[in-house]
Amino acid sequence: MATTRILLVDNGSLRPEATLALRRLSAEVAQLLGQPVHPVSVLHSHKIDPALLAGEPAIIFEQAVRQAKADGIAELIVLPLFIGPSLALTEYLPKVFAEAFPGAMKLTIRPTLFGEDGDGLRRILMENLHEAGWDPDLDTILLCDHGSPVPEVTACRDALARDLAAELNHGSKRVHPVIACSMERREGKEYAFNEPLLETALGQVKGNAIILMLFALPGRHAGPGGDVETIARTHAPESAQVRISPLLSNAKHGMLADLIARHSGLPPRPPTRDWRFWLDVGFTCLGFTAMGMMTVQAFEKGLLDGLTGKIAIAAGVALIAFLGYVAFASRRPDGR
Repeated sequence: MATTRILLVDNGSLRPEATLALRRLSAEVAQLLGQPVHPVSVLHSHKIDPALLAGEPAIIFEQAVRQAKADGIAELIVLPLFIGPSLALTEYLPKVFAEAFPGAMKLTIRPTLFGEDGDGLRRILMENLHEAGWDPDLDTILLCDHGSPVPEVTACRDALARDLAAELNHGSKRVHPVIACSMERREGKEYAFNEPLLETALGQVKGNAIILMLFALPGRHAGPGGDVETIARTHAPESAQVRISPLLSNAKHGMLADLIARHSGLPPRPPTRDWRFWLDVGFTCLGFTAMGMMTVQAFEKGLLDGLTGKIAIAAGVALIAFLGYVAFASRRPDGR
């Protein structure tokens, strides 16, 4: 029995599409790591009707901890589906874990999506920006997150905006601004670091805009019919064309699963070979065997005496070795 259990943890949503997307992403990460990854939410998702989730109820973190304890798991590894160090990671999960009286079971929370420098997120955002049809001559980029009561989380968003602007403006004669904004914020001066709000930033756009989504999964805020889409429709100038980028979990490139797997600190799944690889091996071995038999027969008949014969042998061996190398090198590690 496994002594560790890996959980991919998001904040949770009452929308079934969020849980279904979390399950798909967990399966992608599991494929990369070669071991099970369990989709778990901090809160909310356990209230979704299982009938809307293919009959399988969603699991929240409290339930996952209790189950791990009952199963005798030695360590829970949390892969956070969070941009930065939110209170869910720094306070709530450790609190719930401790209240479950886990005994010797250990809780390990891996780095957030931003990680040390945000480079992986920046790459995903760049890919999504271009997929959204960014026009450098017409579009203002609005990098939009949910909004957070934690300054360190907003600092991750702001750092990404700076890094994106630096990359887009490198070697360019025209300045391409990237405006960091929040979908919403709490009341009070102490949360002003979230500003500007998306609705404010949209009102200041001259020309067109792309809302670059710093959201991982669809739900009430992101995705079709979500709050971001509603704000864009309500607050954008009538003359502006506003497009919304794909989410970080964009299935067209699958880069988010790769980022999560790398941040897990766990070894990747060993490369697999399909039947075509072993067919290449067989043909190469057959070629060397045939070459050896022909060489023996030629020696017995006296056809390979002297320098010419040795050159012929060397040329034949080199040819087979070259063809074998080409066959192996043409196969990717996944067999394609």
